[in-house]
Amino acid sequence: MAAVPFLLVGKAVAASAPPYASGFIIRLFVLLLPALATAATATVLFAWARVVGFGVSLSLLVGLLYGLSMAWPYSRMFFAEPLKTLLLVLCAYGVRREERWWWVVAGGAAGAALTVKIQALLVLPCLAGYALLGCWRGSVRESTAALMGRVALGGAGLALPAGLLLLYHTLIFGSPFKTGYGGLDPSQVLDANWKEGLYGLLFSTGEGLLIFSPSVLLGVVGVGFRWRQQWRESLLALAVLAVALAFYCRFTAWYGDGSWGTRYLSFVLPFLYLPSAGLLAAVAARGRRQPIIPVLAGGLIVVTLLIQLLPILANSNTYLQISDTHARVVNPVASPLVGHLRLWWERAGEWWLRIAPPAGTAVLRDGFSYSEGDRTRGEVLPRWTYDRAEVRLYPFSTGVPLDGRIVVGDHRPWPLPRADFSLRLDGQPLDGVQRTDTTGQNVVWELRFRLAPEQVHRGAVLTVQSDTWNPDDVTEENPRDEDLGVRVETMEFVQGEQVLALHEALPIPTVKRDRRELWLWYYDTPRHHLFDAWLWYVLVAGLPLPTVVLLLVLIGVPAVAMVGVGGWGLGTHMNGANRAGLDPS
Repeated sequence: MAAVPFLLVGKAVAASAPPYASGFIIRLFVLLLPALATAATATVLFAWARVVGFGVSLSLLVGLLYGLSMAWPYSRMFFAEPLKTLLLVLCAYGVRREERWWWVVAGGAAGAALTVKIQALLVLPCLAGYALLGCWRGSVRESTAALMGRVALGGAGLALPAGLLLLYHTLIFGSPFKTGYGGLDPSQVLDANWKEGLYGLLFSTGEGLLIFSPSVLLGVVGVGFRWRQQWRESLLALAVLAVALAFYCRFTAWYGDGSWGTRYLSFVLPFLYLPSAGLLAAVAARGRRQPIIPVLAGGLIVVTLLIQLLPILANSNTYLQISDTHARVVNPVASPLVGHLRLWWERAGEWWLRIAPPAGTAVLRDGFSYSEGDRTRGEVLPRWTYDRAEVRLYPFSTGVPLDGRIVVGDHRPWPLPRADFSLRLDGQPLDGVQRTDTTGQNVVWELRFRLAPEQVHRGAVLTVQSDTWNPDDVTEENPRDEDLGVRVETMEFVQGEQVLALHEALPIPTVKRDRRELWLWYYDTPRHHLFDAWLWYVLVAGLPLPTVVLLLVLIGVPAVAMVGVGGWGLGTHMNGANRAGLDPS
């Protein structure tokens, strides 16, 4: 339901764009929900730290620690976790406030969290205990009165979302206490080895919380600092972590695949980061006497930031498609941390080949489908061409003849006519090509040619031109919906005694104008995007210029405005602290 406004705006914008881009544009707007939820969570965390008694600078750092943790990648995924986390943190913040209307907000946030994901129920006892700790007034009578007031007002806020949730369960599942998980047998889904699950949730190189967000250690250690100031928040953090670990370490799918790090512990992050304020305050006070402590803390923060950049550089779903689940979780070499770095490095090299290819290379540049060779060994062939497949030649030296050999297969099914294909050089027909039918059946052809010295220059464009056929139109047995030319089996270029190295620089194949193509375009393995960011996608998707401008305005301008509002708010807080004679740090 929370995504409906974004869905409607996306549909309205998509109505003015080409039909093939509809799903792409709608998805951009719907994904604003988790992004805004994560930003709001960091803001509430900042306000929570301020209420606990920390200065503006420390509170801001706590919010940034959360925002630059695993929460950042999750802000770009349409999971329930970002919104659930926001509501749970808002509930805790409301409980901490003394104003009565905040207790109503706290109850409403708790109920809304249940409607987002029923597993939020795990945290509610912890939040109830946090509320109880905040009610102590020095005497039993005053404490009881404070507790009853909070229970009454919190219950009033809880009533509406909880009532709607129970009604929904009744209408959909036949009972107010049946959920969408009602068909699962607890004895089957909660029978994992708890030691394995506990280790995996915290330390595994594929999912571990401390591996993917090492700066959370600042919060864990911070529990013991400024105890008088933040003892309630420290106990809450430990309780939330303990409850989450106790439940999910027995869950058979504790790794929460399809995510970055341990998705099931992502809601714990803001609660753990809040106590880091106590540690950071101590670090600020003792930093000059013990400089190693700020260095270690800063190192954890920087490493955490670099880890979160990996799924920003390469979409996390891409690596999921080319790796094994078990290996990702247990094998450090197959960890997403290693896999994403390797994946992006390969893509960066591929893009560099487009910009500055070295001498002695032949580069597939455009008009080729994906490689059908062994991708783990870097095989760029065999692969199909489209109507015009371009190879750029970068010889060892100019003015020296170059010999070429290309083997193509014409594997069109009967009764389609044989392919009509030819070679062109720099846009002109290439003369002197020797064609040999290697099978005698007009299926596999060997093409040999020699480029004269005057034809050999850096960046010469060799084109394999062919008429096309579409397997999806010809047979139901092959769902491949591409307009294909011929299948290139072998491609060799020799200059003197030296062989040109064959590479591909096809980061983003031409987008076909169908809805399904652009929908998968983000993370489909043949699409080698250099960044996994909405701005990149908008600029390289081949959308009409008016659509690009509209998207940049509708998404970019509000984003810049929010940064400005945030800066103004921080300035206001700092000035207020200075006027009150308080330490803004």
